[in-house]
Amino acid sequence: MKIDLSHVELSKGFGQIKEAITILWSTPSFILKHKLWKGFLEYKWVLIFSVIIASFFSYTLCKDIYHYFTPPIVKSIDIPTEGLDAGIATIESVSETSPEEAQAALDGAKDKLIDKKEKLTKKHKPLFSGSLKFLLLIFLEVLIFYFAVRTNNIIKGEKRTLTLKDFIKAQKRMILVMGRKWLFGLLMYIFVSIVCGILGADAFVKSIMFFIYGYYLGFAFLDNYLEQYKFSLKNSSKCIQRHFGASAVFGVFASVVMNVPLLGPLVVPFICGIAATRYGHATHMEKFDVDKYSAKAA
Repeated sequence: MKIDLSHVELSKGFGQIKEAITILWSTPSFILKHKLWKGFLEYKWVLIFSVIIASFFSYTLCKDIYHYFTPPIVKSIDIPTEGLDAGIATIESVSETSPEEAQAALDGAKDKLIDKKEKLTKKHKPLFSGSLKFLLLIFLEVLIFYFAVRTNNIIKGEKRTLTLKDFIKAQKRMILVMGRKWLFGLLMYIFVSIVCGILGADAFVKSIMFFIYGYYLGFAFLDNYLEQYKFSLKNSSKCIQRHFGASAVFGVFASVVMNVPLLGPLVVPFICGIAATRYGHATHMEKFDVDKYSAKAA
C-alpha cells in the first residue's frame, strides 16, 4: 500500500505550532467575550450526559492514581529474586568470553530473565490507560461538536441550528475517527518500539508516543471543523496531516488537562473544540485543495 505524503510540508507543519499555541492561549478570552456557555445550557440532556461521563472518567483516573502510588496490601512477603540475579550475572559473565554467534542467544535469555524479574517485583499498575482518552472524546463528542458549530456561527456570522440528527451523525463519525486513530496508535507504538530497540533508545519510546497520541487526539478536534464543510474522512485526514503541528498542540494540551479530575474532562472539549475551530478559520483549512495533491500523487 502506497502512502502519499506529498501534501505534508515539515517546515510549515512545525511553523503552525506557534500559531496554534497563540490561538489556544487566547481562547478563554474569546469564550468570555461571546459567552459561549449560554446557548449550551439549553441542551440540558447534553450537559447532564457530559457531567456523568466526566465523573466516571475522573473516578477511573483517581482509582488508577491511587493504585499507582499505593503499595500492595500484602507487604510482608518478599519475592525471592536472588536466583534470577545470579542467572543474569552468569549469562553476562559467559557472554564476555563466548563467540559472537552465541552472544545473541545469550542476550535473549538475559532479557527474558530481566523481564521476569520486573514482573515479579512490580509494585503497582501502570498509571492511567491512554486508551481511556480516546474513549472520553468519543463520549463527549456531543460537547465538542456543539462548541465547534457554535464558534463557527460566531466567526462566520452564520445561524446553523443543531438537531438531534446532527449530534448522532457527528457521534458516528467520532467513533470511526477514534477507532482508526486507536489502531494507528497501536501500529505506531510497535514501529517506534522496534526502531528505538534497534537504536538502543528504549527510554524514548514513551516520550515519542506521547506526541504521536497527542496528534491523534488533536485530529478529532480539527476534524469537527472540517466535518462542517462536508469533508470526507479521507480528505480530512490529508488536510490535518498538512496541519500536523497544530493537531499535536491541541492534542498534547488535551492529554495533559484531561488528567485534572472532573474539571479536566469538561474543559478539554470546551477549550479545544473552540480553539481548533478558530484555528481552522484562521488558516482557511476548509479551502484545502484535495484534487491538487491527488493529481500530484498520480
